[in-house]
Amino acid sequence: MTSARAAILESECGDAVPLRGVSARGQLTGLLFELSVEQTYENTGDSNIEAVYTFPVPHHAVLLGLDLQIGDRKLSGVAVRKQAASRRYEKAMDEGHTACLLEEAGDGLYTLSLGNLLAGERAVIRYRYAELLDRHEDWVRLAIPTVIAPRYGDPTSHGVEAHQAPEVSLLASYPFALTVDVLGAQSAATLSSPSHRILVSDIENGKRVTLGAGAELDRDFILQLSGAVTASASLTTRSGDGWVSLLSLAPQIGEAASGNLNLNLKLVVDCSGSMGGDSIAQARRALLAILGKLQPADHVSITRFGSSFEHLSVGLIPATAPAIAQLSYAVREMEADLGGTELAGALQAAIGIRVTQDSPKNVLLITDGEVWAVEQVVDLAARSGHRLFVVAVGAAPAEGLARQLSARTGGACEFVSPNEDIEGAIVRMFQRMRQQPRQLSELRWPVTPDWQAPLPTMVFAGDTLHLLAGFSTPPVGETCLTISGTGLAPLTQRVTMAESIDAELLPRVAAARRLQTLPESEAATLAEAHQLVSKYTSFVVVQERAEQEKAEGLPELRKVAQMLAAGWGAAGKGVAAEVCMSPRPVPAMARAQRSGARNPTPAYDVSGDYEEPSFMRRAPGSLQFASTAERSPAEVLKIIGGRLEWFLSLAALPTTFAELAELGVPAALLQRLPSSADDDTHGEATLVRTLIALLAGSRAGGGLAPKLRTELIGDIPGNRDYRWARSVIEPLLADVSADAWDVSSRFDPLDTPAFLRRQVDLEPEPSVHHEAPSFTCRISAGARSHSTTECSPIDVLGKLATKPKRFLSLFWAPATLPKTFAELAKLGIPVELLAKLAANATNHIRGEATLVRTLIALLAHSPAGDGLTPTRRNELIGDIPRNQYYQWARSVIEPLLADVSGTAWRALSPKPDAELTGIE
Repeated sequence: MTSARAAILESECGDAVPLRGVSARGQLTGLLFELSVEQTYENTGDSNIEAVYTFPVPHHAVLLGLDLQIGDRKLSGVAVRKQAASRRYEKAMDEGHTACLLEEAGDGLYTLSLGNLLAGERAVIRYRYAELLDRHEDWVRLAIPTVIAPRYGDPTSHGVEAHQAPEVSLLASYPFALTVDVLGAQSAATLSSPSHRILVSDIENGKRVTLGAGAELDRDFILQLSGAVTASASLTTRSGDGWVSLLSLAPQIGEAASGNLNLNLKLVVDCSGSMGGDSIAQARRALLAILGKLQPADHVSITRFGSSFEHLSVGLIPATAPAIAQLSYAVREMEADLGGTELAGALQAAIGIRVTQDSPKNVLLITDGEVWAVEQVVDLAARSGHRLFVVAVGAAPAEGLARQLSARTGGACEFVSPNEDIEGAIVRMFQRMRQQPRQLSELRWPVTPDWQAPLPTMVFAGDTLHLLAGFSTPPVGETCLTISGTGLAPLTQRVTMAESIDAELLPRVAAARRLQTLPESEAATLAEAHQLVSKYTSFVVVQERAEQEKAEGLPELRKVAQMLAAGWGAAGKGVAAEVCMSPRPVPAMARAQRSGARNPTPAYDVSGDYEEPSFMRRAPGSLQFASTAERSPAEVLKIIGGRLEWFLSLAALPTTFAELAELGVPAALLQRLPSSADDDTHGEATLVRTLIALLAGSRAGGGLAPKLRTELIGDIPGNRDYRWARSVIEPLLADVSADAWDVSSRFDPLDTPAFLRRQVDLEPEPSVHHEAPSFTCRISAGARSHSTTECSPIDVLGKLATKPKRFLSLFWAPATLPKTFAELAKLGIPVELLAKLAANATNHIRGEATLVRTLIALLAHSPAGDGLTPTRRNELIGDIPRNQYYQWARSVIEPLLADVSGTAWRALSPKPDAELTGIE
């Protein structure tokens, strides 16, 4: 920032960052916490923008509302199905209105998109959330997450959309203001914060906590309540025609019943680069505290990990004094020096350590949790037969990983920020681990419930249980809980239910807890009914503008980068360190190649000089579709629909302008399409797919069957990746009808775009179910007109593996994977191999897109794909090896890939002919 523009933060590329600051106001009543957050955006530029900000909320929080205010006008959002919300938002973008979309990005992250904020405008976004806090004995911890620390891995490969993926900037700086009112009996607790300077003042019926000056969005806010109320509490309120009840209580297990189990304890500690500074110091203190509390009858192992892992002991060893001394020395020398965060591999290694003692198998994991592969890690832990206890450390740990690991395995988790008492967290963990495992075996409400929220998998003395259920009649009377364990006498606890009161939040909190147990359709309906943001629903609000006030052109994207979390990777708090801002790992196959070969250049087992195929050339000329009769829009859609009905494969839809012309789309319309084909978003296949979708959605598609029309439209109207293509094509189809394109007066002859300049001879299509005739693909001698660099098979697959998971859809995103030989050549596949394929393409089944998709699948299935993760490899392979529609393509390609290895392509011979018959 310059002194002249101190109030305007700019990104590394010089764009003004639209987020001006965040303020929040919360209220804690009992264990129910509600927070209202206000984000202020300002467009200081000269053109309309789209601000996109991904931010964290607590893992168990329930988002309750969204408001948009521009000037004096305030609008409230509505929660609708995710796809419908995206369509409504994108429609507003296309029409020049201002809109706001709040959607779940997964694992406690949410993305807010504010589109078409005009130059000079200021907007205020307000949203609310509520959550039920946990209590251990007389201690409550309230955490308000504010920042997303850099995470290891590729977010787009774990379900996060590209626009949702958070970015980090060392230049980012956002002020944060916060007020929290602690009401009722809880206000008698001692209030403190290890994360921020706070001011505590008395108010009516409680206390008010206010942040000190200078707070920013660089660390989570932590408020501790010591001496909090511990009595059981129940709450019942009306919900529509019924009632919802909440019962919060601490199980009365007691010291005698808790026991003193000998431990089989596998300690797994994160020593990746992100743990540098505060986090690794906390981890060392935690490990030393744990070792100091072990008894000689306990057995322990320590595994440290990063990009790799190492065991500090040979299996589980008795916790004798000499062993503890040796391990303590190793812990004191421990640093965050192991690179990336390969958590799954480390957990697998620790789980594999043999346990001979007959007692529960426990893993205590100490980490900041900054990984994207949450689902993979949680699934691994859930199958292991081990209880996972997690201590999450740092100024902004990833809460979702710790919560899910402990919940799925019957363990528990604690969170410890810098300056927080980590020994207290370890003491609580040992209390849980040494208890005999117990479950809530029976729960009897006063009346039979209509539904019940999921019950906890494990019960620990001192921890809080939140039990939720819905009833047709008021649940008046006693609720009885039975807690039991193997070989233990059952424990019974009774609680008298309170009378019904007005508690507007409770039914919505209960509905959110139920979503995970319902089928998708029922969960989406429930979320809509209670107006919740979830994996099935999003909040959307649109401010319509008068014609003269509408935004012109597409908005410029302004992603709001995260501040670097305080202390992350040894940054912050005055600790000087070199910070790596790229959490994305180097693929294992790339690391192996780099370390194992002196010469990094791919070795190709090919010979001979090859002339360039015509699909690689863009020679000057005109777009010619000889003898092709134009058809009406309705006829074109009928032909395309017939293909979908008969050939439900990835190659069923056209992907090139030549195919559209063959169907009967006027060449005059195609000539008006842009000539830029530089990537998937601005390429030919994207334009073709968008034209089909918008044509099906126009008046011309009115004659199609509803299901077929829906399939042809797909999610194009609500997909921001197609926003540019929609802005290009919608004006061209404005006057289209079922019988006429209406192009005579609106399309003038133009110079043919560069990437349309192909010499193609086509025969007219005689009927809907015709066999499209072949046409000539000439491979002429001479220098290449495209600069392409060949890559090894492994490198090609590495590029393909970065594509979003959505490519598996047949209709929704067909432009995500390569569709043309030219795209494969850009990836580095040898041109001589592609020339062989071009000779075999004759129609849409035996065509370019089919061959391209099959080549990708069989390459991933070959030895070259061994370096991919199993999940990504399976996604690239898809169902191609067993799909009958790809049988012909497999027969063509399998011989060409028979000898492919990770670093070399098979020798291709004989040399391609000078002229090949194929599709361009």
